[in-house]
Amino acid sequence: MVVDAYGRLFTVSLSTSEQARVEAGAPGVGLTSLTPDGGRLATSMHAFGQYGIRIWGTADWTVIAELPGHAHPIQAISAAGQVVVTAARDGTRVWDLDTGYCRFVLPGTEEVKWIAVTPDQRRVVTMAWDRSVVVWDLRQGTPIRTLRDADREVPALRSPASDRGVWIRSVLVDSARDRVLAADGHLCAGGLENGRRLASWGTIPRHERVNMIPSKDMVHTCLAAVNPADGTVAVDYGGRAFFLDQGGRPFAVMGPEPGPGWFPMSTMTFAPDGRLVSSLPGAFAAVQVWPALSELTG
Repeated sequence: MVVDAYGRLFTVSLSTSEQARVEAGAPGVGLTSLTPDGGRLATSMHAFGQYGIRIWGTADWTVIAELPGHAHPIQAISAAGQVVVTAARDGTRVWDLDTGYCRFVLPGTEEVKWIAVTPDQRRVVTMAWDRSVVVWDLRQGTPIRTLRDADREVPALRSPASDRGVWIRSVLVDSARDRVLAADGHLCAGGLENGRRLASWGTIPRHERVNMIPSKDMVHTCLAAVNPADGTVAVDYGGRAFFLDQGGRPFAVMGPEPGPGWFPMSTMTFAPDGRLVSSLPGAFAAVQVWPALSELTG
């Protein structure tokens, strides 16, 4: 699935490259999150002065439920099983798809902008504008531990402040290997259950063209994806894909050198067969499919 600059939702076949428009109220989509089993898709929506989510059944692309409830635009969505978590300026909400109601609002989460739910639906990891990263219990709605404290140099989101060039960030959970990954200019890793705080892997080199525009660090690691099958991590660095092993060591690079006219990726994820799928920003929602590492090595 991919969303273009006009908020239209499309599906793209990885085998035939065929693209199809999803109808039934798709315009206005801004964010998406697919459940790990691929059966449901949550998308953001704006209707009747409220912001909320639509839940789609991917078998026939029908809308199963609409859940309005936010008074501000949704910043992030993460879905797993019967749980969907949404983040907006009026708090981070945990939705129960069985009942269609909000279970609770996580306290003090008005500046959360990136979230990731564990596949077992027991935990959610939030990353706020101030770079703080917290693990929450989804049954109780309470914080379990803080993996990274707030960066005091980052002004509150409500104040006029530069984003310091970090336009896209991502936070990921890899439950099979008990780790949390946060990409916000560089890649950090920490423990999901053991409380190990986030530490920088520091493995992606700083590019010589990093200061192409004054005061904007345009070439940096802010988007990442993890392959649940083998723990391989891919990060975007100026439109290139760096592949890291489970210890954070780079072992492969795909894509051209960044330069004038380069486009950073807007989304990236691993397909079940190990191929990396990424999309580019813009009105045409261009999708790139990168070969699986196994195709290159064997």
